[in-house]
Amino acid sequence: MRILFVVRSIGYGGASKQLALTANAMSDYGHEVAIYSYNYNDIQQSLKSTVKYIPENNVTNNSIQEYLMTPGRIRRQLKIFKPDVLISWRANAGCMCILASLGIPVKTIFSERTDPYMETNSMLKIATKVCRLSNGGVFQTTKARDYYGKLASRSTVIPNPIDKRIVLPKIVEYSNRPKKIAFVGRFFMKQKRQDVMLDAFKEILNHFPDYRLSFYGDGGDLDTVKNMAIEKGIENSVIFHGAVTNVIDHIKDARLLIMTSDYEGIPNTIIEAFMAGVPVVSTDCSPGGARTLIDDGVNGYLVNIRDCVSIAEQAGKVLNSAEVANRFIENGRKKLDELQPEKIFDEWNNYICRIAASN
Repeated sequence: MRILFVVRSIGYGGASKQLALTANAMSDYGHEVAIYSYNYNDIQQSLKSTVKYIPENNVTNNSIQEYLMTPGRIRRQLKIFKPDVLISWRANAGCMCILASLGIPVKTIFSERTDPYMETNSMLKIATKVCRLSNGGVFQTTKARDYYGKLASRSTVIPNPIDKRIVLPKIVEYSNRPKKIAFVGRFFMKQKRQDVMLDAFKEILNHFPDYRLSFYGDGGDLDTVKNMAIEKGIENSVIFHGAVTNVIDHIKDARLLIMTSDYEGIPNTIIEAFMAGVPVVSTDCSPGGARTLIDDGVNGYLVNIRDCVSIAEQAGKVLNSAEVANRFIENGRKKLDELQPEKIFDEWNNYICRIAASN
C-alpha cells in the first residue's frame, strides 16, 4: 500500500516526533511511505531511509496565500505519488488534504494531535469542520474524537507509543538526586503555561528554598519567560537549558517533573518522565491526555489547570516523601507496558488497512 502523510512542518515538538515514529513504523509493515511537508523547515526528526521526505521549498509567509496555494500543491503530490491512503497531521493539513483530494480516488484519514476545543483561530475553526469529511480519523483521546461529530463513528482512538529506540536508563536513587525540578516543553505560553509554572515554583521555594527549576525547550516566548523569572525575583533559581535532543538523559536525575499545560494531546513529556524514572505532577488538561496516562495518586498527581497553589502543594508531597516518589516512579514504568509500539502500531496498521478497503 502507498501511504502519503501530509503535515505543515516537521519540527521539534511532540506531534512531529509521533509523525516520524508512525511513518517509520508503517514503512516497517511493508508499505511505501512518504511525507509531504508544505511549509518547509529543517526537519528535526529522524526518518528511516525507506520513508521518502518531500519538503515544499517554495513557501510563503502569508497565511492567506498558504491556505490558497497549498491544496493545489498537495494535489500535485497526489498525482505524482499516487497514494492509496492520504493521512493528514492536524486540522490545517486535514482541511488542505480534503480540498486537494476532490475527484481523486484516495482514502483520507485525519489525525488530530492537539485539543480542538482550544482552537480560537477562525481559519482553524473552519478547517476542523472540513476535516469531518475525511473517510476516517485517528485521535488520542475520546473527548478529542467526539468534537468531530459524525466523523467519530468512522474513527478510532490510539494513544502515543513510547519510542522503542530509547533504552530505559537505570533509575537514579531518589535520595542521591540533586534538588532539581524539570519542565519540558516549547515556550508557547498559551498552551504550556510557563507563567503558571513560575508562580507554582515561587510557592515551592517558600518551603524548598534550595531547589532549582530546569526548563528544557525553546520557542517564541522564551525571552518573555526569562523576564518573568526576573520580575518574580527567582531568576537565580531558574535554569534555561534550551532545546535538547536526549531529554530523558537530561531529566533522569530530577526529583520531579511538572507539566502545567492548559491543553495537550497525549503528552510526550509525561511519557518521557515515566521512561526516565521521574515522578510527575501535571495539570488535568483538556481534552484528557494527561488523565489517560496518570492515575491520580498512583503514578502521579493531577491538579486543576492554572492552580499554582495546588501544583505547589502536590509537588511538596512528592519532594517530602521518598516513599511517594518511588511509588510514582515504579508505577510510571508499569504504565509504559500499555504504550509499547508493537501494540500501538498494530492498531494504526489495522485501521489504515480497514479504511483503505472501505467503500
